[in-house]
Amino acid sequence: MPELPEVETVRRGIAAAGLTEPVVSIYRSRLKLRTGAHWRREGLRQLIGATPAQVRRRGKYIIWEFTGGGERLGFLIHLGMSGRCGVVQAQEPRVKHTHVAVRFDCGKELRFVDPRRFGGVRVERLDRLMATAPLGKLGPEPLDPGFDGEVLRGRLGKSQRVIRDALLDQHAIAGVGNIYAIEALYQAKIHPLVAARRLRPEAWARLAQALVRVLRVGIENGGTTLKDFRNVTGEVGRNQDDLRIYGRAGMPCPSCGAVLEAAVHGGRSLMWCPQEQPKPRTRWVR
Repeated sequence: MPELPEVETVRRGIAAAGLTEPVVSIYRSRLKLRTGAHWRREGLRQLIGATPAQVRRRGKYIIWEFTGGGERLGFLIHLGMSGRCGVVQAQEPRVKHTHVAVRFDCGKELRFVDPRRFGGVRVERLDRLMATAPLGKLGPEPLDPGFDGEVLRGRLGKSQRVIRDALLDQHAIAGVGNIYAIEALYQAKIHPLVAARRLRPEAWARLAQALVRVLRVGIENGGTTLKDFRNVTGEVGRNQDDLRIYGRAGMPCPSCGAVLEAAVHGGRSLMWCPQEQPKPRTRWVR
């Protein structure tokens, strides 16, 4: 699933497309997209006649602001597992699995393509969209000013979950997924299966710094493409070439040469270095 760096890459791509003309039409396929209470009413036709404005991101969600009918609207996009957004000329043939096409008066379209259909779209009045689920229940942004070990500890310090799982809780911290959690834990030298409540303040500080570092590098590299992810122009990301341990189980640790170990926990794979991230022998992890 696209994580914060991939979603931020798409956000920047949409913003760079410079779409400023009003929406003239909406295409929507007959197939259902993301299910659940937050996605039952898509409301896409509210965009017709509306003018695009700022493109924002919250966690793993894109929020594109529009003005129309005297109201500020929010166009919420969730990429799901395999969703992609592209900006193309309207006369270009629509590829298979195109479920949404928003056509602008300039002759361009934003197209949402999703083979697996776990992604979702929704249009709502902006203030209501930001205040209600799913956006209203998200945790703090790890790239916002002031994010540090104390913030992270305040959100997760009492959790009995293993630290890798705790980091994936979007209500605790927004935007972090499995790839970047594994990479950050490696850089912070914390075993992924240690309980979050066992971390001391110094460990939280290292982890917060590592999270910010790996997320920023991921953005600089245009995201991680392991299978489906593409940016707005259809290009793959480059960050997979800079991953230190994710997907490298059984290979040498890039720091010490020890064989990287792996397990499946909570339905997701995880990796660690037994030398750089040893299982703690004491109650607390410093």
